[in-house]
Amino acid sequence: MNLSFINIGTTEMAFLIIPTIVIVIYTIYHIINNDNIPGHRRIFWILSVLLLNFIACLFYWWYGKGKTQIQ
Repeated sequence: MNLSFINIGTTEMAFLIIPTIVIVIYTIYHIINNDNIPGHRRIFWILSVLLLNFIACLFYWWYGKGKTQIQ
């Protein structure tokens, strides 16, 4: 299979897709195990990572991972 509009084959696609999937899975794992995130925000982050994939992962690692709960 060759995608002629971007001129890459299946091997090149695997090199692009597999690391992205690994990053998404690791981000979801980190969200589940992060004690600094309250329950309702945890659900928000998991849903956003599942729906927006790599962009939400970047945003989580930049903004959401180290935030403590504001009381």
